[in-house]
Amino acid sequence: MIVAGAPATGKTTLAHELGRSLELPVITKDDVKEALAAPFETGDRDWSRQLGVAAYSVLFTVAERVLTGGQGLVLESNFRCGISDQPLRALAALAPTVVIVCRTPLARQRFAERATRGRHRVHVDGAVLDDWTGDDSAHQIDIGMPRLIVDTTDGYVPDLGRITAFARNAGGLAS
Repeated sequence: MIVAGAPATGKTTLAHELGRSLELPVITKDDVKEALAAPFETGDRDWSRQLGVAAYSVLFTVAERVLTGGQGLVLESNFRCGISDQPLRALAALAPTVVIVCRTPLARQRFAERATRGRHRVHVDGAVLDDWTGDDSAHQIDIGMPRLIVDTTDGYVPDLGRITAFARNAGGLAS
């Protein structure tokens, strides 16, 4: 299962809820990126981008190993159209896959609030915020697998039960 969407759309929270509901491990790009950064000095936006490229390489490699081992997983990130399509299709070829895309018109506002609170040092949220208009079209991935758009503005629409049922039914997961 792939959980995607623009930054600050609630995709990580949803991914973890789905992981618990479906008893699947959750692998997030931010967890990988933060772990990779641990031994290094903090850098600038270019450093963060390079670390992001490395994180995606790890994310896709680990997901491939899990799937070829016959296990399922929840894979979460702010995947981008055009950049993430090919590796996500390669993973989808290994196991039944569903795509859940989180959306909210409040994403940029939420991101700005998160930037003021601060996060792990690897995230250069201020620089990202300077460049981001709030347009989430680049994050609306569609790799030809069953896909569900979830509005995360106020909870989940559809609700978590329906999202879970979609993942089970369309993804061929056991009940």
